[in-house]
Amino acid sequence: MEVFGASIRVHAKSSVTQDHVVPQALDFELTTDGNIRMTRVSGQRNILISESSVLDFWRRWLPNLWSKRGTIRGVSDGLDWVFFYDDVPSNPPRMIVGHGVIDATFLTSELEAAIILAGSNRAKEISMAIPFDAHDLSVGMSRIVRHNHRIHQNCLDFDEIDL
Repeated sequence: MEVFGASIRVHAKSSVTQDHVVPQALDFELTTDGNIRMTRVSGQRNILISESSVLDFWRRWLPNLWSKRGTIRGVSDGLDWVFFYDDVPSNPPRMIVGHGVIDATFLTSELEAAIILAGSNRAKEISMAIPFDAHDLSVGMSRIVRHNHRIHQNCLDFDEIDL
């Protein structure tokens, strides 16, 4: 479960922590196993929030981001965390880790972009590995070509007509 050296970081729009450390962010990275790993960054502390295959990660997170409602809960590193929208749809989503110890809001568009970009290459590999049936179109095309050819031949037999 190694991780590539690069990640996509989404900084918090606003945050409230006990010691007001920076950065407050979420890191999204693709592991060598082809999973997306989401890590909550608070100063020097990194808390693993979620890790799953690209398609499972997309199924879990993107519908909530696009609908701008709903709640996602989990437990990691011994801490409960919750990702949710307030009652007002225009408010950005919030993530609280622990008992309100790390509370931050994020821009939905930045989260969407980071999640999609983190897994897009792996999703492309998955889609390219699935074979699709090939259909033979030559049988239907040959009749149409011969028919059009006859019409063209018949049209050549007419002389010009003055109107």
